[in-house]
Amino acid sequence: MEGEGIAIEEIGIAASRLGTQEYWDDNYVRELTNFSEAGDEGEVWFGSASSDEILDWIARYLPSPMTPTRADFNTTDDGHDALLQVGQSDSQILDVGCGNGQLLFLLAQGGYSVDCLTGIDYSESSIKLSSQIARAKGIQGLRLEVRDILRDPIEPPLRNAPASSPHTERKGWDLITDKGTFDAICLSDARIDGRKLEAIYPEKIRDLLVKPGGIFLITSCNWTEEELIHKFVSPLTGFKFHSKIPRASFCFGGSKGSTITTVAFQATEPKEPTITGATHPDPSTDPSPDSHNLLDT
Repeated sequence: MEGEGIAIEEIGIAASRLGTQEYWDDNYVRELTNFSEAGDEGEVWFGSASSDEILDWIARYLPSPMTPTRADFNTTDDGHDALLQVGQSDSQILDVGCGNGQLLFLLAQGGYSVDCLTGIDYSESSIKLSSQIARAKGIQGLRLEVRDILRDPIEPPLRNAPASSPHTERKGWDLITDKGTFDAICLSDARIDGRKLEAIYPEKIRDLLVKPGGIFLITSCNWTEEELIHKFVSPLTGFKFHSKIPRASFCFGGSKGSTITTVAFQATEPKEPTITGATHPDPSTDPSPDSHNLLDT
């Protein structure tokens, strides 16, 4: 965000082992064992209350065919236009860093078609765990894939073309969710072509939201609303602030904040459909030979 002269890469936090793929691979191997032996599905990231709040937000702005009381409304309670008409069956949702798949399962159980839900994570053990839990819950058809959003190709979903055409076409997602993934990325000291992963991530997210109006909904325990705006709103991304999920706040040292922040950003300009994976070198920085994989929690 340019207004106050704060560059995206200027705000940072110290690197940690939580920013390495090794940490998360080990974590999901343990959770796989726990699920196999005791049926323990693993941690609900940021707690079940935050998941409920996220689901309420999604039901408000991207209703499923089963969402109650929305059939007669095209505008939400706070004055924003609903992103899509109620019951539009091809609303595509991507969960980046899906972990144990908890959010996707809640969406599926809430009436969202599994054909329109995709989860990616760069940890193979994560995808194994979420796939096993899905089978145990009787949820079939979820698209769960091992993908590193910063390095791997990610194909947008196929959708039906207009009724006059028998063909299908690829378009971006309507909603991308992130519940802790960006937090973990920011704990990595890896670079791609000399650039910090946290600076590349907003561009990759924006590449997947092809059409204007698409939403990126991010939940963080490391960044405030203002800091997230600085990191994601820029001429390069074309994002604008859309809304936030209100949460209880506290005051400390003269500052006011909350333990968890959830902010929605909306794509404002159309983009050509792309398959992400290519990196964009920053000539102002020196390439680092020590770059390694992105962290999707």
